[in-house]
Amino acid sequence: MDVGVVPVRWAPRRMVAFAPEEVRGWVVKRYGISATRPSPPDRVVEAARVAVGASLPEAYPDALSCAFSVLHEDPDGCYVVVGWWSPNRVILHTRTWISEWADPGVWQPAQGGATACIWEMVALAAERDAWVRHVVRPDVPDLAGYLAATISGEF
Repeated sequence: MDVGVVPVRWAPRRMVAFAPEEVRGWVVKRYGISATRPSPPDRVVEAARVAVGASLPEAYPDALSCAFSVLHEDPDGCYVVVGWWSPNRVILHTRTWISEWADPGVWQPAQGGATACIWEMVALAAERDAWVRHVVRPDVPDLAGYLAATISGEF
């Protein structure tokens, strides 16, 4: 499936924050965006867990292992952006996956090095700001504050 070729007309899309989850030693903040309804349905949210699990490396033994995912259902398919912070807390690693509506649990890496669309970047920007505010700047990271710092609404 090609990324970025289907014409898109901009309109606000609804973003929701889901509860964080633990995945193989990682704490993962989760967001959902839908172009067609208030929130992605449970079957698509469940399918996104596959992409998250396939993205994350082994948890860091001596550093915070924090990540986030942005599930986005679009008319042409589903996307999941998975981001995780490096052990030194200043580098963001990402993988972006795409699946077709026929089987949203079968994820393929997004082609052409695609990272995120304009709606997904809202969550990425918010995650950057929350990470700096609660983890990077303080002498002692405030993991609870970071996990509580989410966004939702129309963007």
